Amino acid sequence: MARTPETAARPERIAVTPLGLRTRAALLQGGRVVAERDGLPALSVAAVVKEAGVAKGTFYVHFTDRDAFVAALRDDSRARIAEHVSEHIGDLEPGIERLTTGLTAYLDACLANRTVKAVIQEVRDDAGGRASLAALVEGNLRAMGWHDAPSAARLVVAMAVEVALAEHESGAKQHGARRWLRRLVERG
Repeated sequence: MARTPETAARPERIAVTPLGLRTRAALLQGGRVVAERDGLPALSVAAVVKEAGVAKGTFYVHFTDRDAFVAALRDDSRARIAEHVSEHIGDLEPGIERLTTGLTAYLDACLANRTVKAVIQEVRDDAGGRASLAALVEGNLRAMGWHDAPSAARLVVAMAVEVALAEHESGAKQHGARRWLRRLVERG
């Protein structure tokens, strides 16, 4: 089902019953498995429903089309990472400790969630995704006294995304890259 002006205007379908919520979660989990195995560009409705163990028609009860599903998968991955980061930064005041703690939590969440690799690669190419992450970093840089915090925040995000991708490629933390990221941010 191709996205047309008619389907693009339709609101996202939200599950509300316990069974509907479980089915939607199974579809998203199936999508994470497919994205990890095959990459986001190769993700198909048929592969997702097969992995989730549901009928193809069930997919369309929850998502208008593949694009809506990919958007939901992307949002789900971003929300999982944001939740992990928020848990770690807690009530830390804006500044270096909050920034470096948040960057470490971001990298740890990305490495632990193998399916996020496809989303990270997309963030690298997605100005909107980078901008939302940069907005989170910018306040910390301002608190640290950085003069051009908006530009610096974009660069910090770009470095963090590249470290996350390197860790996914190696399957392990890249301690040297993490150390350099921290040093560059601390020296500002």
